[in-house]
Amino acid sequence: MKKYFSLIIFFLFFSFSFGQKKFSTNELLNIYPFNKTSKVKIISYNTDFVSEFPTPLPPVGKDGDSTIIKNIIANQTFPIKLKNILGNENLKGIKDTKTLNFVEIFELSKLLYNTCGKFSNDMREVSKCFFPRNAVLFYDENDKVFEFLEICFECYRIEYTSEKSLEINGLCNDFYFKLENLFKNNGLETQHNRKY
Repeated sequence: MKKYFSLIIFFLFFSFSFGQKKFSTNELLNIYPFNKTSKVKIISYNTDFVSEFPTPLPPVGKDGDSTIIKNIIANQTFPIKLKNILGNENLKGIKDTKTLNFVEIFELSKLLYNTCGKFSNDMREVSKCFFPRNAVLFYDENDKVFEFLEICFECYRIEYTSEKSLEINGLCNDFYFKLENLFKNNGLETQHNRKY
């Protein structure tokens, strides 16, 4: 009996010590950048590109038609870097955008900060690709983006624009699946889709 009691005490101690505490509703509403935002948008971009590098041009040879190559060069588009276009009025290169309402913003905050728990482990995966096709934009009261999270669903990584953002614990099994579904359910593409 004493053996079973000791075993139960050990499991209770273990589960309380290493269990994942969730943020309360009040804590979620006061986490930066949600506590400073007046509007949140989710966007998709770069879904027509395989990688951050443009498609190479065909080789020019004796059989190459220079007018075709000139036409390809004239119509060639390039992947965008989100930080380079955010200050512009025209967000050229953004494919899809959705402004979230308050309920959707709260659901996003729960998804970002409570899916995997409050305490992140120290494992990091940084050796994979990072070619983001989606982002969450946080706007201030002057309708300017002051923070954004770029997301790559192909390599399961998120990058922040500032050190103020509380690090998102995205290292549990279903975090990126749920986050990707949020984008898809709002009509945004999340993966490469170009048809050749």
